[in-house]
Amino acid sequence: MEKWKKEYEEIQVPEMLKERIEMSVYRAKKDKRRQQKRFIRAIGSMAAVLAVALILPNTSQEVSAAMQQIPVLGNFFKVVTVREFQVEEDHYTADVKVPEVVSETQDGSSEEAVQEARQSAEAVNFDIQKVTDELIRQFQEEMESSEEGYQTLQIDSTVLTDNDRWFSLELVMFEASGSGYERHRHYTIDKTTGKQPALADFYGSDYADKISEEVKTQMRSQMAEDENVIYWLDDPYMGDENFSRIDENQDFYINADGHVVICFDEYEVAPGYMGCVEFVLQDAVE
Repeated sequence: MEKWKKEYEEIQVPEMLKERIEMSVYRAKKDKRRQQKRFIRAIGSMAAVLAVALILPNTSQEVSAAMQQIPVLGNFFKVVTVREFQVEEDHYTADVKVPEVVSETQDGSSEEAVQEARQSAEAVNFDIQKVTDELIRQFQEEMESSEEGYQTLQIDSTVLTDNDRWFSLELVMFEASGSGYERHRHYTIDKTTGKQPALADFYGSDYADKISEEVKTQMRSQMAEDENVIYWLDDPYMGDENFSRIDENQDFYINADGHVVICFDEYEVAPGYMGCVEFVLQDAVE
């Protein structure tokens, strides 16, 4: 991974953003660049596991599942790597691991929830396959058409949340060709219903306005607390590129504490050195 980090740190930003980013980097040159680190949080309390163990026979499969922090009732999901694509040739490097979500159930799940879970897993897998296939195709075309080019492609995934209620998967995609660009996709499934939730399910039909205002509030607060934090908000240099409103299909996931996390790709709402940024909404969802 050191190689990827080194290449990522050498990213060249687009010309239209160069002046603004250089100004912010100058102010922060004596500080370490802000790094985003994500940790997979614990997916269930020990107390809950012990409670299940007291109820069920020690030899049962259910106890074994509980000790792995897998819900005894309802749907659960696991992630397997179904395809790998690797290249190490001259100026072309690829390290791709394509994940697939597998839906499994325990006794007690309703037939409707089981069916919904399978459909959700299929929808997630279809989207992942479509995105990764396109990136691999573009990478291969670049290799075939350019003898002097430089191309890097990295794709991997991480399970961010896996508790009694929520399953959230993150797909990380990094591309570099002279300059680099990182973006994420998130997939969340409600284990109790088997469905993929939408932001409107939590915040109503006017979710975009509500969430946008909260994101702006957090942006302003962070910038006021730290001069090295910059978002494109009310910035006279950015004009129409300033953040105004989340997308109708805004990327998000639900963390282990039950909070919606709004996600933006690199360069989407901030200079490249800020990386992919996230905003945790305050109220936990039900």
